[in-house]
Amino acid sequence: MNRRIAVSILVVLALTALPAFPQSKTRIHADATSLAATLHDAQTNVNVSASVWRVVGNEANALANKLYGATAGNSAARGLATDIRTHVRMMREAALAGNATEARRHAAEAMPFVHRLVEWAAPAST
Repeated sequence: MNRRIAVSILVVLALTALPAFPQSKTRIHADATSLAATLHDAQTNVNVSASVWRVVGNEANALANKLYGATAGNSAARGLATDIRTHVRMMREAALAGNATEARRHAAEAMPFVHRLVEWAAPAST
């Protein structure tokens, strides 16, 4: 009887986890598109204050970390998220140091990986 209960619990847990996978891809898509917009804005040649760079760097870093955490189950997506996180961290460090040129360069270097992750996570067309 205990084995039967354990199997039943495992089946219920497995069935409740299934909807999480498409939702996770939806979340990845949303976070990746938000990050793409943030990085695009960071590449403009508008002069902004150090506090604005700090906010932009922190926001991009938070999104990159969310993407890294959400892509744990897929090695291709995790590889893209790793590259994104690396460039975003370098962008944030440059922004906090007051080096806008380097921050813009790292934002530009992260963009191809972000675009590929957006494509990977895009909803299937019907």
